[in-house]
Amino acid sequence: ISKNKKNNYWILVLMIIDSIKQINFTPDFTIIGSGPASLTLAMALENKGLTSIIFEAGNLDPSDESQNFYIGEVVGDPYFELNASRLRCFGGTSQHWSGWCRNLQDRDFESWPISKSDLDPYLSEACDILEISNVFKEKKISNFINQVNFNFSPPVRFNRKYFERIKNSKKIGILFETPLLKIIGNDKNLAENISIYNNGEIKNFNVKNLIIGCGGIENSRILLWSKQIANNNFLKNINPGHFWFEHPHYNVGKFVGDFRKVKKLFDQDFSNGNEIFLTLNDKFIKQNSIRSNSIRFKYQHSEDFINQTLFEIQCQGPQYAKKLTDLLKKNYACFYDIKMVWEQIPIKENKVILSKTKKDNHNIPSVVLNWKKIKEDSKTPLTCLENLGSYFVKNEIGRVSIYDFIKDQDNKYPDDDNIAGNHHMGGTRMGDSEKNFDVVDRNLKVLGSPNLYVVGSSVFRTGGYANPTLSIVQLSLRLADHLSKILT
Repeated sequence: ISKNKKNNYWILVLMIIDSIKQINFTPDFTIIGSGPASLTLAMALENKGLTSIIFEAGNLDPSDESQNFYIGEVVGDPYFELNASRLRCFGGTSQHWSGWCRNLQDRDFESWPISKSDLDPYLSEACDILEISNVFKEKKISNFINQVNFNFSPPVRFNRKYFERIKNSKKIGILFETPLLKIIGNDKNLAENISIYNNGEIKNFNVKNLIIGCGGIENSRILLWSKQIANNNFLKNINPGHFWFEHPHYNVGKFVGDFRKVKKLFDQDFSNGNEIFLTLNDKFIKQNSIRSNSIRFKYQHSEDFINQTLFEIQCQGPQYAKKLTDLLKKNYACFYDIKMVWEQIPIKENKVILSKTKKDNHNIPSVVLNWKKIKEDSKTPLTCLENLGSYFVKNEIGRVSIYDFIKDQDNKYPDDDNIAGNHHMGGTRMGDSEKNFDVVDRNLKVLGSPNLYVVGSSVFRTGGYANPTLSIVQLSLRLADHLSKILT
């Protein structure tokens, strides 16, 4: 670390830092975590001439030892093992990201303090970072059905793509295997310093501005723990963890029909291989009081699937079964699985809390995730499929069958299906009212704090049906713009 005497600012020369003892100045920003949200922010701040130090709890790659810090408990519906659904390493969970990208729509921001227009200026840059097109197609199929596309990142692995840039940066420093133990603040909610673990020692590090970017579960955990152990009023005005939610992912039914009419109806330029993506439009969503949705028709050609489907149709609709058999003889029949991804209704009972009995090796309470789908969550897939089915029948295109767990009042979802998307949203949601369990404002600053910010999908109020990574990157770029304006 050296000082540029001419311009009187610090330049970080060795960016992969071994020990906190090597840092003898306070950067403009201290960033916790090195996932897509944090790295995007650090690089955008660098472009604006601002310095950052990143503390990453893991190393370049995940390890069993490091992942054990993420072990937690899930109460409610079946869910993934928490130490398997997120990664504690450089680049964060981008290392097992599948690359699906689509931007949030206007309707998705109805309860947010910002709108889609606030993120739109950052769409092109975010798409460049994720190596995708910034054009997202949407085509009207009927007065309530739209066909949409997803753009697919290679997918970008932030650890591989940005390691050399971070390593050679003059404005960004990073320490690996340096977990945050707690945030230390005063009774005016100013984050003054942080306690970290580095090279076998617990050290304090002074901060000017602190950014928490550890993922959609860990962000809540850090704030909850720092609030719990504070011996003053630090963070006492916020209640992190509430309104945590996911994107339910389930195979919900089947479609059979005349492939000539299907081909004519849907634009193959929108499809991903053998998949067709549909959504029911804003007007339909409002009229039926349902949530954002993505309906995926995946072409099936296995004999087992076809025979089972024919058997089911024979039992439910003998006349159409005969017609379908005739189409099969002429090679005019098509068969699809129907999978749906939809927006879960955020409720305060779905939340991240701290365990009262289990702790990690740093003596920090483990996570307990309370997550359950409520009865109203099944209204979206049921309403969508019923209306799609009616449309296909009316236009003699085909038939939709809906699986029983969607139609039944008990809504006993199968636990051997996809379950969800590993999309950890909410917990530190964006809003204006601490009484409503909002945690950050429209500029991602913790309510009541002058210098503490949160990045990542934990700030989402609602999730639409889009995978969150693109929106996460947009939000980080927007925050960098905001921070540069108030600091320079």
